[in-house]
Amino acid sequence: MIPFRHMERFELLWTMITPRYERLTSEQIEMQKEMENERDMFWSALEDVTCSVLGVPSQALYTKTRKREIVTARQMIFFIIRPCYVLTLKNVGDRYKKDHATILHGINQASAQVEWDKQYRYNVERICYLLSEIGYAKPMIFFSKFVEHIEYKKELALKKKSKIK
Repeated sequence: MIPFRHMERFELLWTMITPRYERLTSEQIEMQKEMENERDMFWSALEDVTCSVLGVPSQALYTKTRKREIVTARQMIFFIIRPCYVLTLKNVGDRYKKDHATILHGINQASAQVEWDKQYRYNVERICYLLSEIGYAKPMIFFSKFVEHIEYKKELALKKKSKIK
């Protein structure tokens, strides 16, 4: 902790030490705070919508439980939040006290489930739709592109099978 009377000297020293390209302007700092606030608001809305669609209490997401319905809810959140805000696995894991490997496993599980399980896909689509109704368009855009990619991969696999025969 720096005593208040030395604060001006510390700020001057800090500006002398820190290169100009690393310093943020006050506008950049404000924009960064707004983006963090928007991300936090989206994250809480995503948790609320996911829990309401799946019928899971929202506080259960932060517990260590391994009940299937709670793990599924967490995995859906991981699957949606990461591409929408380009977060690192560690950033996502810090919120739920999970490590990066757990987050990566959850995303992989969710993407596989969306590909093969119609009910799971419907739930994720419903969550994205409800978020778009609230005013968050990113999840719906991501989900529609993801589904298009899945369909494209299936078409390619069918073409390869037909060429082999």
